Amino acid sequence: MIDILSFTGQLYSKSGRAVQISSSDKVVLSSPEQDATVFLFVRCRAWNTVTQSLRPLCYSLVDAQRSDRYVRHYGYYLRLDSEHDPTNPSYFDNDCSFVFHEDTFYTGYYALESVYYIKSDPDGRLLITQRSDTADYNDTASFRISEYMSGKCQYAFL
Repeated sequence: MIDILSFTGQLYSKSGRAVQISSSDKVVLSSPEQDATVFLFVRCRAWNTVTQSLRPLCYSLVDAQRSDRYVRHYGYYLRLDSEHDPTNPSYFDNDCSFVFHEDTFYTGYYALESVYYIKSDPDGRLLITQRSDTADYNDTASFRISEYMSGKCQYAFL
């Protein structure tokens, strides 16, 4: 269980592909030779609307290179948006807050929940979608978190 207020880390899909931000600010799975984007995991912006039992599991992800840019879902797909100019300001805090559920589909992996769980589509874009009890869904909705320290990854949450 993640139990600290903030840390830097990277996300990897169950297939081993790194989660990164594309040049058009879409959240995507990388090709195998590319590195993951380093994110700052901070207390979720929807802290006051999340139940007390889920608060220790709720985080918002900030691009470590651009500290005013949050991962959020919009139109079901994940993308990076500025906190200063969100497309839907009334929904911004909820759209960029994710509950990290440990061991949901596989031991050592996390499922990220917003309105629905986050998974990758066949093109590698990350989106929120209703849960489906299939092996394909479980595989594409499972992520490993690696802690990022001084240019090296430490798999602290496996």
